[in-house]
Amino acid sequence: MHAHHITTVDTFTIGRCDDCSELLAPDASVCSRCHGTEIGRAPSSGTGSIVSWTVVEISDRTWTDLTSYTIAIVALDDGPWTYAWIEGAPDTRHMPIRVRYDQMIPGELYPLFVQQ
Repeated sequence: MHAHHITTVDTFTIGRCDDCSELLAPDASVCSRCHGTEIGRAPSSGTGSIVSWTVVEISDRTWTDLTSYTIAIVALDDGPWTYAWIEGAPDTRHMPIRVRYDQMIPGELYPLFVQQ
């Protein structure tokens, strides 16, 4: 763990329609099955496969140290798809590329997943 103790969320949740129990993307506001708008939370297995991705270079405030991160669409084993950050670039030698939830980063919209 880092010395400065970043507060993270240990469990990854997805949406679940209160009306028909359909499992939905974490940021869903309307049910894709019954169009209900009462969306609750459900725990997720936190594992899935990358469907699509793009690698972005992010500088560490100095412009000299560029770190590769990947923004990906992950098809969760639970069913829904979610956007996620992946550390590094995907290892394409093994397809599909399997990932698992690692943490929510404070202030970030998307969760961090790591390659399995």
